[in-house]
This record gives sequence, structure tokens and C-alpha cells, in this order.
Amino acid sequence: MRSFQEKGISSFFQLVGQKWKRLIKRAIWFLNRRPLSHRGKKGWMNSRNGMCGRMHYIQVDSVTILKILKFMRHFWSKIFLLTAVISFQMVAACAQEGRNSLKKYVSPVRSIDPADTDFSDLAGLKTAIGDARVVLLGEQTHGEGSTFLAKTRIIKFLHEKLGFEVLAFESGFYDCARIWENVKSGNRLSDEVIGSLFYMYATSKQMQPLFDYIQSGLRQDHSLIVAGFESQHSGVKAKTDLFVDFERFLKRSHPEMIDSAWKLFRQVSVATFGSRDYKPGEGEKGIFFREILALKQVLGDDKPARGKLGDDKPVGGELPVVDSLTGSAGFWYRVVCSIESQALRYWQMVTGNEVSVRDLQMAKNLIWLAEKAYPGKKIIVWAHNVHISKRLTSFGPDLAEASKPPSGKAPGGSDAFVPMGVTIHSYFGARAYHIGFSGSEGSYMDYVDSHIISVAPKTGNSVEGMLAGTGYAYAFINYRLSPGALRQKQQASWADYMDKEGRWPDVFDGLFFIKKIFPVDRTIK
Repeated sequence: MRSFQEKGISSFFQLVGQKWKRLIKRAIWFLNRRPLSHRGKKGWMNSRNGMCGRMHYIQVDSVTILKILKFMRHFWSKIFLLTAVISFQMVAACAQEGRNSLKKYVSPVRSIDPADTDFSDLAGLKTAIGDARVVLLGEQTHGEGSTFLAKTRIIKFLHEKLGFEVLAFESGFYDCARIWENVKSGNRLSDEVIGSLFYMYATSKQMQPLFDYIQSGLRQDHSLIVAGFESQHSGVKAKTDLFVDFERFLKRSHPEMIDSAWKLFRQVSVATFGSRDYKPGEGEKGIFFREILALKQVLGDDKPARGKLGDDKPVGGELPVVDSLTGSAGFWYRVVCSIESQALRYWQMVTGNEVSVRDLQMAKNLIWLAEKAYPGKKIIVWAHNVHISKRLTSFGPDLAEASKPPSGKAPGGSDAFVPMGVTIHSYFGARAYHIGFSGSEGSYMDYVDSHIISVAPKTGNSVEGMLAGTGYAYAFINYRLSPGALRQKQQASWADYMDKEGRWPDVFDGLFFIKKIFPVDRTIK
């Protein structure tokens, strides 16, 4: 039986060649202290030259070993270099294969300029969306001017070519309702959004084309309606006008509710809107939650929106699309639920993942808008990638429950984050199309401190790197039709351009790619 050294070196001989075979065998013989070709004979006789003596063999084999070591040093340096070259070529080949595979399923997009109204380059997007009723448009950050422009052009396309009529922002449920009612009364949208729409949207120059577009269509049939679904009340209108409108509604429909408990509820709510640090006393909390329960009972969960303010009668035997959300009992029910959700989170009364509680309430608000406020109308959703994600299980075991919509009425449970998109996907199924946004390099503005953050070019084996390799400045992938190769775990960006590995067709239905991103320009800071 051959020794371990001999076995391991058999394939090595093929690379080294016959020239070094003899040297290697003699080295093995020396290490094993026995002849390779005369194992059955006694002594140390060499049959070819008749020379005897152990010392002679040791001297010769020492020289041989030095030769081998010198050769091995030279040889392995070449092997190392060859391995590095082969590895690089394999990575490059895999990246090229990935690019070729992607290119078959990528629709190049010509422009992200909202002024470009030739939408022929969005044919791939049109096919992907099909007859979906809800289209969710994500974003890596809240501070990319490039993404804001791209989304604005897509919104114009969806409105003009596919019949979408409602634009729902990741912004205050009440704030956006009041913004829209004020705009319909004659105020300018670009003025109304200041302080009430999320500030990175309200104060960015790249959003102005969208505001102008909506404003210009107000007097036309099928104008684009503005709404919001955010469960947090942080806008100026929520802090100053919400309870004025709410009390006006209650005085007309349920005047008995305006009592001392109502006044405390109003006071505690406004204080909570203003600061996460505010915490009421235990007695105030008790009154607050009892008032929440009482308001829910009188408002009812499933009461639909009505027509004109205060009009509770169906028109033509059917409930009309709402003319004034603030005149709807169902709307105020959603507001009460959102106030409760915000209080539970701010007062640290949530078990499990706090952000899941926020996202669940946002999902419920969005579903109410779709089914009660604007039944039958197609809705565009503007939000962060994180919130529109439909499933996160491929990101790892810590998100094992993240593909399941929260059940029950408990304020929390699993520590896993469950995005709004999970609930939306569970409710609408294929009627909702979730589009993530990403890019391969550039910069964006941090919405917290307004610093400009650089994004280094993505690696060639990432989704963004492969898309950049196609040569397209802008592109769209329909993940619903992607092949098996794209359904394997791949590296890509989910939020803030941080690399993450996952099965991306599980997370989004499609991906809009911008090769070089750039930050927003703020008009007000």
C-alpha cells in the first residue's frame, strides 16, 4: 500500500512533469527511512552503483531535499499566481453569466425625467403590473432626488395610461386628508404640504414636478387624489386641526361623547403627538384607553366613507367615493386606532417588535382607503423599501416569522419585524405589485441630519453590480417572471444601500434600477 505522501502526490506528478518525479520519490524515501524499490532487501545497498553506507545516503538526500525545497518555493509561487488568476476569471465569468441572464429579463428605461411623457420605454413595467389594483413604489432612503424624479414619472404614467387615481403617501393619515380637502377648497398643494406631509417630500425640489402635476389636474375628470396612511401623527395639521375636525364631527353625530374624558383624551393625544418622551400618569392612561374603547364603539369599524360632508345616505343605491374623509365615521375610527397605536409605541407598552405595530396600523389604514374611502379605484403607494416588502424570510432565521401577517389584536408578539407590505400582500395577493428601488453608486441625503452619504460602486456579483454591467442607466426587472438563477440568494441593497443577501423575488415583485443616484435638493431645511 502506498504511503499518504505518495497518494497525495500522484496527481501532482501530472503538473510537475517527469523531470521532478524522481526527486520527489527520493524525498519520500528519505522521510520514510526505507528504499522505494528494494523494500524486501536488508541493508542500505543501492543496486545501481553498489555504494553502501547510511552517511552517504544522508548526504546525498540532504542535497536532494534542498533542491526539492527550492523547486517547491518556485513552483508554488506559480501555482498561487495561477490560482489567483483562475479565481478572478471564474468570478468575472460568473458575473458576466449573471449579466447575460439578467439582460434577458431586464427592460431598459430611457429616462427618469418627469417631463418626458413618451412612456414607450415603460412597456415592460406596464406588462408586469397587468391588472394590479395597488402598485407600491419603494425607495432605499428618504433622501434621493433621483428616485423622487423616477417615481414621479412612473406616477404620471400610471395615472395617464393605466387609470390609477389615488396617490397614498407614507405620511400622516389625518394630515394628508386635511391637505387634500384644503387643496380642493382652493389652496395650493405645494403650500399645504409644508409642515404636514413628511418633510423630506414636502421640501425637496425634486418633488415639485409631482405637486405641479397634481395641481394642474384638479379641474379635470379623474384627477389624481392625495391621501396618506401613516399611523403616526407628527404633522402640524395633526397637532392643530385634528381635534377641531374630530370634535365638529362628534358634535353633529354623537354629542354625548364631548365630556371631561374627551377633553383629557384630546390633551394627552396632542402631547403624545408632540414628543416621544411624554408619558402620562397611570390615572390618565386609564381614562385615555377607556375613551379609546368608547369612541371605537360609537364609530364602528366597518362604516364606509360617505359623500358630502355629513351625508349618510347612499347615492343611486350605492355608496359613493368619499368627497370628505373628515365627514366619515370610518375615517375617524381609523384615526382613533392610529392614535392608540402611536400611544402604545411611544409609551413603551408594546411587546415584540415596536415597528411591526406601526406597520400593521399603516396596512390597515391603506386597506381602508382602498376598500372604504376609494372603492374600485386604483391606488399608488409611495413608501420606503422596508415598508413595502412582501416577505423577509430569505434574509435569515431572525426573520423566520416575517412572512406572516400579524394576527390577533395584541399590540405585539414576535421580535421579528413584519413590514406593512406583508399584510398588503396577504390581503391583495397578485392584485398588489411591489416595486423596490435601488442603484449601484452615487450619493443621497441622510434625512436625519441632512449629511450627504456616498455610495461606493456595488460589486460585480451583486444585483446592482450586474445591472450596472448591462450598460443601462435605468432599468426595470419583473421578478415575477425571473428564472431560477435570479431566485437564488443574491447580494443586493434593501435599505440605505447596505448590502444584504436574500431571495429578492420573495421581497419585491419588481426592481427599478438607477445606475447613479443623487441626493435631494432641499428648498427648506
